[in-house]
Amino acid sequence: MAIARDDRKGPSNDPANWIAGKHITYFEEPDIIYMRFGGTVTTEDALELLRRQVAMSEGRSLLFFLIDAEGLDNIAPEGRKAVAETLKEIPLRGMGVIKAPFKAKVVTKLVITAINLFRRDPNLNPVAFFYTEEEGRAWIASRRKVFAP
Repeated sequence: MAIARDDRKGPSNDPANWIAGKHITYFEEPDIIYMRFGGTVTTEDALELLRRQVAMSEGRSLLFFLIDAEGLDNIAPEGRKAVAETLKEIPLRGMGVIKAPFKAKVVTKLVITAINLFRRDPNLNPVAFFYTEEEGRAWIASRRKVFAP
């Protein structure tokens, strides 16, 4: 698991605050929301993850997701709907998904397609699948350069 690179004490840097059910999410400066699934995502899990991710996105104009989907089994239908409705409002510019088995790729693609359906330019938030975290981070770094001022 990647560790947030900020050693200051506070709620966002306390590992206990990263856990939502069996899942983990946290923010890495300057612009990455990291998430690791630990099994099936219930509606309650999805809503809690979203609550945290919306808070992480406040005041930011550029964000990327790095998602470890190795443990993802499924996302409850109500959770998928909430994700699609909520994440379309976050300024995502790419979602790198790592270690996703076939079923997780299908679930992830469904959710991301739903998110992008309601965006003016769905090409701004592509999804890419990688075998390793290093490959995912390198892809995010290349995406970041596209949007550099």
